[in-house]
Amino acid sequence: MAKETNDLRTWLPTIALFGGLEDASLKRVIGMLGEHHFEPGAEVCKQGEAGRAMFLVRHGEVVVCRDDEAGARRKLIRMSTGEFFGEMTLIDIQKRSASVVVEKPSLIFSLGNRDLYRLYQEDPNCYVMILQNLCRELSRRLRVTNNRLQTLAAESDDNESTLIRPAVKPAR
Repeated sequence: MAKETNDLRTWLPTIALFGGLEDASLKRVIGMLGEHHFEPGAEVCKQGEAGRAMFLVRHGEVVVCRDDEAGARRKLIRMSTGEFFGEMTLIDIQKRSASVVVEKPSLIFSLGNRDLYRLYQEDPNCYVMILQNLCRELSRRLRVTNNRLQTLAAESDDNESTLIRPAVKPAR
């Protein structure tokens, strides 16, 4: 099934990432989206691989997982309609930090780093709006993580230990 432009023009603005886009910008983004159909058990992306795109779930359900040093897979979060993942690779150009496995048959759209660069060149206002929306979502996710870390720290009842340490030394 090919992308249904009218459906996407109605649906995408309801997703935080695409909120506030002008109609012409929205049409441009829709033209850039890749369409992917996945069956249960398929991996959309794999921890440790180079990433070049982020993904948006239109229908279905996926699970974000991380493999630990011993190879045990831990399920972190379920995502469904309207949620997106894989955006970190567009920002930090690092390898994928998690794998995403399909739980229910899914229709997933992708937006690649080249597409984002084209937006930067062709429609700077759209580019800035998407990045601003992305930053807001990452901040929201970080706040949720902070709350979970606070709960873990309270459960350990150890005020002398630190659950995590910064990966990067602060600039002087």
